[in-house]
Amino acid sequence: MRSAVCRICAFTLAVLTAFPAWAQTPPDAGHARPLVIPQAEGEREGKTLGRALACGAERERVERVLRAGRARMLAAVGRALTEERYVLALDDAMRLETSLPAPSPASCEKALAALERLEKTP
Repeated sequence: MRSAVCRICAFTLAVLTAFPAWAQTPPDAGHARPLVIPQAEGEREGKTLGRALACGAERERVERVLRAGRARMLAAVGRALTEERYVLALDDAMRLETSLPAPSPASCEKALAALERLEKTP
């Protein structure tokens, strides 16, 4: 019995000592993908786009960003997660932002700057 416990302890010790070395190794650049949470991205982008619309941004400009964001999500997470999570969160956030009272001038400056950043996102 004692030797079985010692083998388990030795195995556990080996795993625990190997783990920090494994955790610190950089991932293979070809396989590393950033974590994408579709509903969080949709909410963030929808809030930005809704505020930009409320501040008077051109509809065509916002629609261009919408198309680019959707294409980016399709490439990152696939059709199902894009349609079921990203698009729904984006629509909800945009609807909320456009239904609120008009933002202040300072808030509009920030919203339009955020829209420009989204336009430049690859």
